[in-house]
Amino acid sequence: MFHDIESAIAAISKRTSTNTFALKLFSKLMEDLGNPQYQLNCLHIAGTNGKGSTSNYLRSVLQSAGYSTGLFTSPHLINHNDRFRVNNLPIADEDLLMYINRTVPYWQPYSLTMFEIDTLIAIWYFLDKKVDWAVFEVGLGGRLDATNVVFGKICVITNIGFDHMEYLGDTLGKIAFEKAGIIKPGSIVVSGVSDLEPLSVISQVAKDRGCPMIRVSTDVESHLKGWMQSYVYKGLPIELKSVARYQVANSILAIETLLVMRDKGWIELSDSQLIDGIHQAQWAGRFEIISEHPLVIIDGAHNEHGINALTKSLSSLPRPLITVFSALKDKETDKMLKMLMDVSDEVIVCEFDFYRAQKAEILGKGFDVKIIPEFSLAYQEGLLRSSQGTLLITGSLYFISMVRACIMNK
Repeated sequence: MFHDIESAIAAISKRTSTNTFALKLFSKLMEDLGNPQYQLNCLHIAGTNGKGSTSNYLRSVLQSAGYSTGLFTSPHLINHNDRFRVNNLPIADEDLLMYINRTVPYWQPYSLTMFEIDTLIAIWYFLDKKVDWAVFEVGLGGRLDATNVVFGKICVITNIGFDHMEYLGDTLGKIAFEKAGIIKPGSIVVSGVSDLEPLSVISQVAKDRGCPMIRVSTDVESHLKGWMQSYVYKGLPIELKSVARYQVANSILAIETLLVMRDKGWIELSDSQLIDGIHQAQWAGRFEIISEHPLVIIDGAHNEHGINALTKSLSSLPRPLITVFSALKDKETDKMLKMLMDVSDEVIVCEFDFYRAQKAEILGKGFDVKIIPEFSLAYQEGLLRSSQGTLLITGSLYFISMVRACIMNK
């Protein structure tokens, strides 16, 4: 048993992975506990990018319509408590400590990883808080992810790109099959996937499981006004507190999901509540402006697909655009770096303290970039060179979490 939250989180953080990526033992634990997760009304969100933002749009609108809403996302941006939110408030330290202690007896018998412990805590916490709706963001993949013990009344698949290929497969079709693993008989599928190969896989899985599937076209024209972005969708005038082009797609997926819920009679939701909920939603670490003078933007574009989406939102930013970048070892960093170099006036690569983080020397090798391993020095150099322009800091979500804390503390 742990007596303080710091030692409890330190202990679960060491339980990062097992040799096998599987769900068998965790499913057995949930069965032995009586499958408490089935008492929750769940929305389950998978995809390569945009899961967290889409989940947050759903949470925000449900909350604006008066529904108590649980949100489970990962990784965290500020502290571990962030992962478990009810009505957008992170779990309190004393509650998190209590739930971690409650999981301890199951650690050894079921070989629990940190993410499985977190998923179990989320389920217990949302049940104790009697939430009307629980939104679960998939951690990795879908089929074998710990969150796949829940039943998603609606399963949302945001998009499919190349990421975690050592676990999910080396083609978009194989990756799509893993993401589509969250689809269960009785679910409704909402998908923003447009590429033919992954789309056909997801459609087939939905068909095999007898699930209706709604394909969503997220290709709408949006207009920038200051640091806001607006568009019209199905006659609804939508305004986002973000200029990131990719948030249009994420918000549309959330809107479609909510319209299905309304049509089914699962929720009472007025157009104005929907519009207001989408407008109020903000997701830290995603095209987040942390300073206007000088202009500093942070964005957790942590894979090739994410960087590609990010670059589409940079043309309107003041120049020069200086980018500070760091990433994990298991990402296709060469492709990511090339894309950033194409849109930036200069790129600085650095590193951060995390066991999966790539060394700056390796990251920048063979590229015309500035290599400054220590982030604080890379940041100072970036500020100096982006004077009158924009400093963009991007890469791994773990990196962005560190960056945000570092800059906010200053």
